[in-house]
Amino acid sequence: MDSGHRTGADFLLINLLLLVLTQPGALALAGFDPPFGLAVNATIWMAAFVGASPLAVLYLLIKSEALGRRFLPAMAAYIALVLAVAYASYLLQQPLFEGFRAPGYEQTFPVFLAASVLTAIISATLFPVGLLAYAGSPENLPLLAVNIVLLAAIVILWRLRSRGEGPYRSP
Repeated sequence: MDSGHRTGADFLLINLLLLVLTQPGALALAGFDPPFGLAVNATIWMAAFVGASPLAVLYLLIKSEALGRRFLPAMAAYIALVLAVAYASYLLQQPLFEGFRAPGYEQTFPVFLAASVLTAIISATLFPVGLLAYAGSPENLPLLAVNIVLLAAIVILWRLRSRGEGPYRSP
């Protein structure tokens, strides 16, 4: 396989790692203030992932120099996908937090994007405490199941990478 397949597999691995690493801290962050619930936890997690996704874009920018311009459409598609996830999370959060906002405050999408970077940083710092969030709230169990599936996918990709199989096979 060529280095494009390896880069794509590494890019997928990075995104899976971002999803797995942001979830526990995001759940702990979501549990600090009301409203509580699975929908709030999931939207905070998606916001944290959106805030961490520039790391994956940075990886693509570094690799695109070595691989040429063929990664530009993939990068544009990834950015569009992340923005779609961000907008969906933004729209889902609006009614959830309606009763908890200061009077007259209306969060805009650009503010949400900036706040998602802060959410990613906070979720990374809360990662150790966030591991307890699964035990503290039974509503987090579906998200724990999702995280376990993502972790299994990471392990499979990592094993393929270490053995040089699949997309990591030498030509």
